[in-house]
Amino acid sequence: MQPWLEMAKKLQAIAQAGHAYSKDKFDLERFDQVQDIAFQMIADLAGTDVDKIEQLYINETGYPTPKIDVRGAVFKDGKILLVKEREDGKWTLPGGWGDVCETPTQGVMREVREESGYEVANPRLVAIKDRAVHGYHPLFTFHIYKLFFLCDFISGEAKENIEISDIGFFGRDEIPELSESRTLPKDIEMMFEHFNDPTLDVYVD
Repeated sequence: MQPWLEMAKKLQAIAQAGHAYSKDKFDLERFDQVQDIAFQMIADLAGTDVDKIEQLYINETGYPTPKIDVRGAVFKDGKILLVKEREDGKWTLPGGWGDVCETPTQGVMREVREESGYEVANPRLVAIKDRAVHGYHPLFTFHIYKLFFLCDFISGEAKENIEISDIGFFGRDEIPELSESRTLPKDIEMMFEHFNDPTLDVYVD
């Protein structure tokens, strides 16, 4: 299924770029047709209505680029901070979409604060991962780069919110069931390795 989804996403990106740069009305009509085909393919693969796929992309204009997801690893007494998502009842590194007009480090500090209640500082980049090639599931209709940061714990108290139902610190052998759309077991291992050895290189792929 994944190769077909990748092809559909590429068709959608071609159509979106065509709309951004083409002036000829006949070319624009052809790009409309390509986009319709891409939306239908994605809807069929996702088992949903094409209208829902169209709504996902309704604000996507200009040249298509990957979206950015930022994740923060915070350690306290040798244990890693995880938050429990209300959406699926599973655990993840705190994080989410980067916001416009904020730097990646500002974004990850904000996400940790919003999702856990804790203040962190000094984010150090550990990895940039292409979500499509590392086994995150389910597959996503957008192309996403995931940025992982190691952050210093500063202060605060655990605070649940509309997205998060529980917050805790876990040892390396205590990791609960993960929300594998957001965080994989190998991500947790990677963060422990970088916490224990700050000289490790940044992973990029």
